[in-house]
Amino acid sequence: MHKCLPKEIYKWKINDPYHGGVPDTFYSGPEGHCFIEYKYTDKLPSKTTSKIKLNLSVQQRIWLTQQSKHNIFTYAVLGSGDLVYITEDFTIQELTVEQFNKEAISFKAFIEILTKFCLGENKCQELI
Repeated sequence: MHKCLPKEIYKWKINDPYHGGVPDTFYSGPEGHCFIEYKYTDKLPSKTTSKIKLNLSVQQRIWLTQQSKHNIFTYAVLGSGDLVYITEDFTIQELTVEQFNKEAISFKAFIEILTKFCLGENKCQELI
C-alpha cells in the first residue's frame, strides 16, 4: 500500500500497544492529512445478500468517532481483491456483498484519491 503512494506523502504505520483503538495509519501532505483503519478480507462470499463484517473493535469505533468530531479526517477502509470500500460511518457493523460491489472503488482509484487529498489537484495529475 505505502509503496504505491508518492514519496511526498508522509506515511506513518502506527503500532501503539499502549493506546487501544488507534488506527493503522496516518498520512499527510501539504494539502491534507488523515487517519485510516484498514481491514481486509481475502474472499467475498458468493451470494450478494451475504454479510461482510467490518470488524472494527469498540475501541477503534470510539477513537475514530471522537477524532472525526474534532474535525480530523478519519476513515475505515475495507479491501478485498482489487476493490476498496471507504466509510466515515463507524457505526456500520457489516455490509452486504452487493453493497460492497456497488460502492467500492478500484485500488488504483483509491491511491489517486488519497494522493489528491494529501498533495492537491496538481500533484495527482502526475499519476495519471
